[in-house]
Amino acid sequence: MANIKVGIIGTGSMANTHARRYREMRGVDLRSCYDTDTKRASAFALQHKIEHVAASLEEVIEVCDATSVVTPDAFHAPLSLRILEAGKHLLCEKPLATTLKDARRVARRAIQAAQQHGTIHMINLSYRDSSAVQEAMKIAARGELGEIRHVHGHYLQSWLTGTTSWGYWQDPNWLWRLQTAQGSTGVLGDLGCHLLDLVTAVAGDVATVESRLTTFPKIDRKGRQRTALGTARLDANDTAAIQLKFANGAVGVCHATRWATGHMNSIFLAVHGTEGALRIDLDQGKDKLQLCRGRNKAMGRWSTRTIRTTPSIYQRFIRSIKTRRQDHPDVPRGAQIQALLDACQRSSQKNGKTTRVGRWM
Repeated sequence: MANIKVGIIGTGSMANTHARRYREMRGVDLRSCYDTDTKRASAFALQHKIEHVAASLEEVIEVCDATSVVTPDAFHAPLSLRILEAGKHLLCEKPLATTLKDARRVARRAIQAAQQHGTIHMINLSYRDSSAVQEAMKIAARGELGEIRHVHGHYLQSWLTGTTSWGYWQDPNWLWRLQTAQGSTGVLGDLGCHLLDLVTAVAGDVATVESRLTTFPKIDRKGRQRTALGTARLDANDTAAIQLKFANGAVGVCHATRWATGHMNSIFLAVHGTEGALRIDLDQGKDKLQLCRGRNKAMGRWSTRTIRTTPSIYQRFIRSIKTRRQDHPDVPRGAQIQALLDACQRSSQKNGKTTRVGRWM
């Protein structure tokens, strides 16, 4: 088939990853980009050799077969709906929306678009790219861990502790993530989204949560504690502590923060069952899976397996378009995770009260 024409909506820092990954693939024509900041869009187009800088979302939809939505969180749902309604393929950054109601709308429209137009739809839960995660999902699904009883995981970053290799928190690329007025859902929506996806992909669905979301004052270069910059409130949560009760009876603990000194971008998951356990530390590599089972179980010994590399979500997205076979994680999965995020927010508003996870469709 002819090259798939791809457009990118939003040209901030994460958009560079989308552009690079598409450029690496044969059969992909990175055709267009759009941003409300026209100077940034032009610079992005020059950097990634994109000929067409669109003046509107409609222009991107008109000239492209597929579109990546890489904007602040609040714009994911409305932009995704417009792309799906046009019958175009969609890869949306996570989280899918800022509310469960909006996530349900997008998920229903994605299913309709797939039925009507053969549209492929995916959500960029990018740590599913880890071959260790893919293998862990299979091991748990085959019942090789026995009955799952305990789960724990974390997602840790440190860029609020001061200037790091990522930059300083007042830099425009990061500042919007600290402001709900700029469409941020905080560390829960940014990091917790990935963590809860990995936890439930391996251990199963969650029935209830107990959550506490915290927003600490930010510390500027002069050592002053800041809760605002001028009239802009720095009010998005930056730390999340979550207890989980799974539908299968297991219990779990997850936490995420931007205040974890010594951690640039650390993700860890451990799942313990009656017949064995597994753990993944992505700091050690996306292909490394540790297992404790069989004869090693009685002695508490762990072995490490190196799992063959699996395709990235960008590769799976393009492959799905070419084959017309929907891959995962799809947009309804994004709505399922949104139901978890919604329950965590409601629990935190009730001072950590046990809260049932709502229906995602």
